[in-house]
Amino acid sequence: MNRIQEQKVDSVYQTSENSVDAESNAGKNWVNGVGERRCLWLLCLVSLVIVSCSLGSTALFEPDEGRNAEKAREILLLGDWVTPHENFLPTLDKPIFFYWLVAIFFKLFGLSEWAARLPSALTALGCIVLVYQFARRHCGVREALWSSLILITSFEFALFSRFVIFDMTLTFFITLSLFSFYAATETDNPRSEKIHSLMMYAAMAIGTLVKGPIASVVPSIVIFFYLLLTRKWFLLRRLNILLGIILYLTIVSPWYGWAEVRNPGYLRYFLWEEHLLRYVTPHFGRSKGWYYYFLVLGAGFLPWSFFIPLVATNLWKRTFTDANLFLVLWIILPFAFFSASNAKLPHYILPIYPALAILTGQALVDRIHDTATKHSRVIYIPGIFTIAFISYLLVGTSWPNLLASEIRSVVTQRFSVLLLFGASIVGIFGIYVIGNLRNLWIDQGAAFVSTAASLTLFLLLTGQIMSAASIDRSAKSIAQAVGTLIGQQDRLVFYDNYIEGLPFYLRLDKPIWLVQSPQKREVMGSVYVAEKRPAPARGYGQIIFTYEEFAAEWKKKELSLRIFLKEKSLPRLTRELGEDPKSLMRFGDVILVSNR
Repeated sequence: MNRIQEQKVDSVYQTSENSVDAESNAGKNWVNGVGERRCLWLLCLVSLVIVSCSLGSTALFEPDEGRNAEKAREILLLGDWVTPHENFLPTLDKPIFFYWLVAIFFKLFGLSEWAARLPSALTALGCIVLVYQFARRHCGVREALWSSLILITSFEFALFSRFVIFDMTLTFFITLSLFSFYAATETDNPRSEKIHSLMMYAAMAIGTLVKGPIASVVPSIVIFFYLLLTRKWFLLRRLNILLGIILYLTIVSPWYGWAEVRNPGYLRYFLWEEHLLRYVTPHFGRSKGWYYYFLVLGAGFLPWSFFIPLVATNLWKRTFTDANLFLVLWIILPFAFFSASNAKLPHYILPIYPALAILTGQALVDRIHDTATKHSRVIYIPGIFTIAFISYLLVGTSWPNLLASEIRSVVTQRFSVLLLFGASIVGIFGIYVIGNLRNLWIDQGAAFVSTAASLTLFLLLTGQIMSAASIDRSAKSIAQAVGTLIGQQDRLVFYDNYIEGLPFYLRLDKPIWLVQSPQKREVMGSVYVAEKRPAPARGYGQIIFTYEEFAAEWKKKELSLRIFLKEKSLPRLTRELGEDPKSLMRFGDVILVSNR
């Protein structure tokens, strides 16, 4: 009986695939006879430009980018590929795979911001490829092109494709695992079925090495509820579960086991505190309201978040296919899962963007093709948004108080650049609108080209603004300023503060002393270091000092000390030392003082 069910499912899938293939063939000349291939080349160009924009010219943002780049640098410096270190202290808040990727690119291309960001950029491009393939197979050529364009031009996705953080890499492996699951359940070829199912387990396993069990939990929740709602439990037999578990453990166990041996108690901390306590309690101090991710999605999916009501309407009106159910569950369940968590950060919901992009692309194509709305103005929304936002920036050059403080000085100094980009986008958008109103465009090609060009220019502009603004949010400028004041024999000290990217930019080969209260909940942003007080890398001596211990070292007069501290901490330092330190430099609210 189950076999008959499977054959019925296969026939439905075959029928669906044939219809999609017919749609694809019909769509190959959808851009004024230009064809899918040239549109695909345009999509590739747009994707490459967006992810590579300011990849190396933007300084590493504090604290996350500086911290992650430094951990990768210390893998090469210490030769330790098991335990991640920051400032020569074991910091096991996250697994090591992402640091491996960054360290490998450092080894290949040298220490640079560009090399540090390559893993995120490449995995973002990988997500685009996966979305295109899935949408083309299950929806059609037009939907595939629009879905991919929507994903790469959504603000948060484009932003995190250029950041040295885990979440874009995690998103790629979650996306690969879910698409592999769906491919495994729809094929009737035993060999393909096995390949796709094993690829699903491998993607979950590598994702677990990127950021922990969440890489398995999110896909598992989606898969479970998909099988529950479709009542297709027989599909589990296609997933090679026993072999998959063996593959998963083969990939995951060596590093986690080795890390536990080298750092006893690590697994308990990582699984209990870093995951369970983080989720169910406000232990990590990142609690937000239940509505938080609605705001994040509204801003992060711009300009396409305006289309979310259209997506809901389109799903309500059209035949609800298995693929659409799968994508809807992919969006709703992780969104609800992370909304229920007591620890919330904007990038946690990044894995839902590929599914949302496909449904948005599908809804947009359906709306444009609706004969009753031949001249539907819904596709004007991205152009109107970009023009409105650039207009806001232009107004801000005259009234700076209207701008966010982080970009105020940068924007006010770039009036001519804003004007150039704004005029270009207005020109492209205006040509498309005029042609559309005069029936000059016979299909979606002009809309696709116009939208791609306008949003690429807009994201190039935001990349330039970020690049210029990064210098005030990075340790790079401080490192450049203090370079001549620090000698090889000087001992650097952070007094009741820490600047994560400074060791990376100074290329230090010895640790910076950390002076702070033992009651602090975090050390260098790490709860693990604060709680476990792990021993430094072999041969580097004490790194963390109390105020009293540091005062004793100061009074020995044995070392030349260079101390970074906030201005508000200077009275306490003076009181602890019993004398005024020598002031060397002031950089914003950061002061560099010494004992010589």
